[in-house]
Amino acid sequence: MMIKIIREFDKNVEELEKKLKEELAARGYKAVLELTPSDIVKDKLGEDMPIYRILYICNPKDFYNMIKVDYNIGSFAPCPVLIYEKDGKAYISLSVCEEVVDTLKEPFEKVREAIMAV
Repeated sequence: MMIKIIREFDKNVEELEKKLKEELAARGYKAVLELTPSDIVKDKLGEDMPIYRILYICNPKDFYNMIKVDYNIGSFAPCPVLIYEKDGKAYISLSVCEEVVDTLKEPFEKVREAIMAV
């Protein structure tokens, strides 16, 4: 089962992403990898779709502590946060599998706090 946080905003994706990164930085986190699947779909398939971005959020100290508990945690960390447009609205979404929530508890909570502060 997944634990999900999904927030809807009237801001555009660029504003939302900027604000989220500021909130994450204030908590010692940053995006270590950024993907835009909507651009890949456009490039490879020629299909237009609303902006869909994935930010992989990490704090090196937290990551190091997590792999000491579960070396396979890298499937869930860095923490993927989605920022996307759908039906004229912008969203931020964070999901975590309940099976790893104990290991990810502190980072998940800090990323959740940043999302809620946007």
